[in-house]
Amino acid sequence: MKKFLIQFGVFFSLLIISFLAILLQADGYSDPYYLKFTAPQQENLILGTSKAAQGLNPDVFDRILDKKIFNYSFNIGTSPYGPKYLQSIKRKLKPETKNGIFILTVDAWSLSVKNILPDDTANFRENGTCIGELRTVNSNPNFPYLINYMFGENYKLIFKSKIALLHENGWYEVTLPSDSVSVKRRKDVTISQYKNELHDYKFSQIRFEYLKETIAFLNKHGRVFLVRLPVSAEMYQIENQLISDFDSQMTKISNETEGYFNLTFMNDSLNCPDGLHLDKKSGIIVAEYLAKLMK
Repeated sequence: MKKFLIQFGVFFSLLIISFLAILLQADGYSDPYYLKFTAPQQENLILGTSKAAQGLNPDVFDRILDKKIFNYSFNIGTSPYGPKYLQSIKRKLKPETKNGIFILTVDAWSLSVKNILPDDTANFRENGTCIGELRTVNSNPNFPYLINYMFGENYKLIFKSKIALLHENGWYEVTLPSDSVSVKRRKDVTISQYKNELHDYKFSQIRFEYLKETIAFLNKHGRVFLVRLPVSAEMYQIENQLISDFDSQMTKISNETEGYFNLTFMNDSLNCPDGLHLDKKSGIIVAEYLAKLMK
């Protein structure tokens, strides 16, 4: 019996070691968020949803502003403005930061709720996500994330996608087929999806208040810039249907920031191959334009 227990213990230990060894293979190809939670606390942040995560490469801002900026944006379901995102931002920011730069990208989706009462924070969609649950956001390796959000998806650690890469600066680089047929198909699917779900979304005053609270918190640590990123003409119409006075709402609170930069005047001159996200070339154009305005 003793020999069996020893053998079992050795086998179990080897199993755990093998499991941990696989988890430690996680990198920017394995998961769209993991490296955001392994990077140390930051002094300068890009915030928002997937528009910012894919569209704003911090390297561009680093080059023009001479500041290391980290992209701490996620997606529409994970990082709309609210209590959970604000808590996570506070954990990610170096407490002693005084001269930080904070780019808060805003749109109708990040200030809305889906299929619930607009101000029912207990049922906000991000509550059950990594932003809502993860307390450890600056640890490398980040075992709480690996165990809670990648367990059961270990195949992604071995068979890694080459379509998307999360860089160490938080930028999520996506490379998709750019032929006209593929682009039209993706765009049609995305626009149709958002049109069909438009009636499910509602503006949330609580989210709007938390956006203002996020601005107030970050103002203590540096300069805050509000930015509305370009989208396709079709998506722009949908967003304006969701919150018709969006721009005027942002203008009202812009006096608490360095300004509200509404870049949707660039919609027709840039490329959003799925109707929502800027491609890499357009993202560079927008980031350069924005960085020069900020400078």
